[in-house]
Amino acid sequence: MSYSIVTGWYADNRARDYKAYGDDFVRSAECFDIWYHCIRAFTSPSNILVIDSASPLRPRMPEDPRISWVNLKRNYGHAVQGHSALCGWSRALLLGLSYGFANGDLYTVLLEQGTLFYGKDIIERQIAAHPDADIIAPNGSGTPQPLQTGILIFRSAMIPKFVENYTRVAASDDALSPEKKVALAGNGMKIAFSDLPFGRRRPIDISADHFFLRHCNLAELHAFTTRLGFGKELLPPLQRQFA
Repeated sequence: MSYSIVTGWYADNRARDYKAYGDDFVRSAECFDIWYHCIRAFTSPSNILVIDSASPLRPRMPEDPRISWVNLKRNYGHAVQGHSALCGWSRALLLGLSYGFANGDLYTVLLEQGTLFYGKDIIERQIAAHPDADIIAPNGSGTPQPLQTGILIFRSAMIPKFVENYTRVAASDDALSPEKKVALAGNGMKIAFSDLPFGRRRPIDISADHFFLRHCNLAELHAFTTRLGFGKELLPPLQRQFA
């Protein structure tokens, strides 16, 4: 079973003009180190593509020949900002999927920037649980969306049709969320809504065998890195000490 992992990238230190969830650390260059550690510990991709939306900050790049870094000419912004009909997330998805298809991998996996996860063979287990699926997405139960996008698995043979469907959706990303666009673009395909725990759902159980996390607060980040055995020194302290 072969698969590429693709992700978008953007980080800066500026105040945001939209509501952001979770601690700012999950959008930092330092969080990339924890994200990549999860990749090394729990997945076996043939290639890793990072799509940079003209980010002013970059992480330290690991010496991993599987990693390719591609730069977009500008930052197309968050979906809610409405800077463009397709936000940075959508553009990273479309470019990443095309990369996976061109690579010839059986599957292409979107692992969002800031998605932290735990569990050996977490991708392989999802595919084994849904062997006939064209798209595997964590279900949106407990969230305002029909599915979650933190970990999306695509059968690469279906990517050209999915990309065509996605780009034909007339609504801009600020009018129709990317989560809903993914569900709409997958119409007519076999979509499996997996029971992979957590993502944006709360409460979380850090002792679970396999799970993923989105929008972590600082306490959750400390608990996760303790379980992971990596990255706690990268985090801000839970309580700052004042003289």
